Amino acid sequence: MKIFNNSFLDKYSTMGRCCRLVSMMLILSLGSCSEEDHFRNVGDIPFDELVDDKSFKICDPKNIKQYYIRRSSDTPAGYHGEKRHLEQTILNKYRYPESKAANGYVTIRFIVNCERQPGRFRLETMDFEYQPSSFDEELTDQLLQITRSLDGWIPPRNKEIDFDYYQYLTFKIVDGQIAMILP
Repeated sequence: MKIFNNSFLDKYSTMGRCCRLVSMMLILSLGSCSEEDHFRNVGDIPFDELVDDKSFKICDPKNIKQYYIRRSSDTPAGYHGEKRHLEQTILNKYRYPESKAANGYVTIRFIVNCERQPGRFRLETMDFEYQPSSFDEELTDQLLQITRSLDGWIPPRNKEIDFDYYQYLTFKIVDGQIAMILP
């Protein structure tokens, strides 16, 4: 007694060959990817020789933590004096720009290395509808300079080892004034 007819076997043999071919192509394409071609995580900040300080060193490029991720045994990332001190430091340095029409968000992302030094700064601006927007360069340059000058960063620590980590500051700007600093 025949269970399958020949056309059934021919159909699935072709399908099997096709699946093997696709699998082989996938394996070969994955093997050709290098770490330089793809980032480990969304939001990774690769070195850019046009804008980044060449003297800024990452302690462990393959293990840069996110500021918000920690295990229960970790000392979390932070800022000396907590957020209140961070905000006071920024607001004391900020000078009200001549352009009072600035409204929206300015986000500065960066890495703090295991030696507590910030680097690889990236800036993004958007309006209150979260659409890309431009701000007066005087305002964004000032915020970037203030952020670069902050020196109270505390890296996450586990078992006496300090780690590099990603950090960001988002400034809510209303009429040229800092209305809020996140996170």
